[in-house]
Amino acid sequence: MSSPSLAYISSISRLFKSTTLTKGLVTELLAENDWKNVLSILKERNFIEDIPATFDDAEIEIKRRAIDQIYKILNFSSSVKSAHDIVDLYYYYLTLDEFKSIIAGIYNKSRPSKIVFLSKISESNPTTIEELRSIIRGTIYSNALEYALSKNPRNLSQLESLLDFYFIDKLSSIIDTFKGDWKAAAEAIICGYKDYYSASLAIRQRIAIPLTCKILPDTIRDLQSSKLEEVANILRRTQYSRNIELGDAYSALYSLYRLARIEARKASIYAFMGSPFTPVTALAISELIKLDMEDLIMIINGLKIKMNKEAIKSRLSLEII
Repeated sequence: MSSPSLAYISSISRLFKSTTLTKGLVTELLAENDWKNVLSILKERNFIEDIPATFDDAEIEIKRRAIDQIYKILNFSSSVKSAHDIVDLYYYYLTLDEFKSIIAGIYNKSRPSKIVFLSKISESNPTTIEELRSIIRGTIYSNALEYALSKNPRNLSQLESLLDFYFIDKLSSIIDTFKGDWKAAAEAIICGYKDYYSASLAIRQRIAIPLTCKILPDTIRDLQSSKLEEVANILRRTQYSRNIELGDAYSALYSLYRLARIEARKASIYAFMGSPFTPVTALAISELIKLDMEDLIMIINGLKIKMNKEAIKSRLSLEII
């Protein structure tokens, strides 16, 4: 892994970081009461090219910006395999909803609608998993599908959850190859996600894959075999007990996910303060692009349904006082 290649991907990552959300912009967006006004501001700031007429179209445009950015970084990172593989996983993550819709269409014998980013797969109209396997052979979607199927899912819900889990499992395996400061910086970004995805899979699907950071593997196995009403008490024994809601299983999971996102944003920003020659910046910018997309969709959705502004803030990865 040459220094010039690392310097190049780091400089590209820093360039894209200059286009990410700031607290000032988020505060400005939250001062609006109409979600369409938010779109006008985003257009002025070059976050979107046009002002969509509907919320669904607005969500697609925000997602399109994130996917376009990730795709550009993916092309720029080809000289550093670890960085390229990380960014490819984020492209997978951002398009995963559509991939799951295509698979659900096969299971339900229906044609999925509104496939925008994976139109080539959808237009091939696979009617069986075997046909889908043939269409996606050699892609990250193929790797993810084979991973999920290898766990012998009992139904579509389990298969979809395993497709989600593939993202963090594969990301973690790449980061495990890093050494020293690189590994510490990368682990700080994904630490909370490892705990959230493992806990979620155990609670929702009764599948225990103890890929964890601050939660003990035994705790994941306890969550797998526990009743929903016991989940909060089990999570109360973890390091997260003081920072997450423990009223019920699903509120605990949601707050664990939000905490993971907050910590990931902080760690991603911090990653740019270290060595300028590291593939971790590719991970950091990919994560920031993902978080920006999710936060923007949350803001416009919250304003659309007239959610309390403080409630919107409480759901963002970017903390606003």
